[in-house]
Amino acid sequence: MIPAGVEPVDAVRVARIRGVTLGALRNAQVLKDPDFPKPLNPHRGRDHVWDPAAVEAHRTGQPLPAQPEPSPDDLLDDVEAAAVVGVSVGVFTDQAVRLGLTARSIEAHSLRYWRRGDLTQRHERAPGQRGKPAGAKDLTPRKKRGTPAPAAKKANQEAAALFTYLAELDDAGSARPDTAELATRYGVSVRTIQRWLAREEH
Repeated sequence: MIPAGVEPVDAVRVARIRGVTLGALRNAQVLKDPDFPKPLNPHRGRDHVWDPAAVEAHRTGQPLPAQPEPSPDDLLDDVEAAAVVGVSVGVFTDQAVRLGLTARSIEAHSLRYWRRGDLTQRHERAPGQRGKPAGAKDLTPRKKRGTPAPAAKKANQEAAALFTYLAELDDAGSARPDTAELATRYGVSVRTIQRWLAREEH
């Protein structure tokens, strides 16, 4: 997440702030120092960016700036925006394109970002409800954020029961049933069992 008002910097500009080359910065493993400020987008494997104020504070030995409160002007990438809306990244991307939401950009890299306020408005007022701005293009309403749909809640409970059952078998040294037997036991498809087992492995 890019906090409102922050112009993030990439590794090249971090090196400039510290007065070294990018190679020297990496060789010294400064970015991996536990005391170095965490990236603003730590979930990404690459394209990390940082708050320049935090980078400067670390350089001078000053306390790092306090984490700001969430703001409607925060910028979220696809992964973060999908989590806020409560859908998968694929669903979010499809809706964003279909509804013509405006992506933002930052100087540090080419990833697209979305303003938090544009995403969460639908959780405050559903389309058609009195007071909603005419022509507003927020995402299609679903359940209130943080409240699982009944079907999803039931599936999660069944998956948890499956994991408990398999753990009991393992503790007893018993062989696990195959996916077809498990599907019959829990009244779901073999594909669903396979997804649950994949979730257990991760």
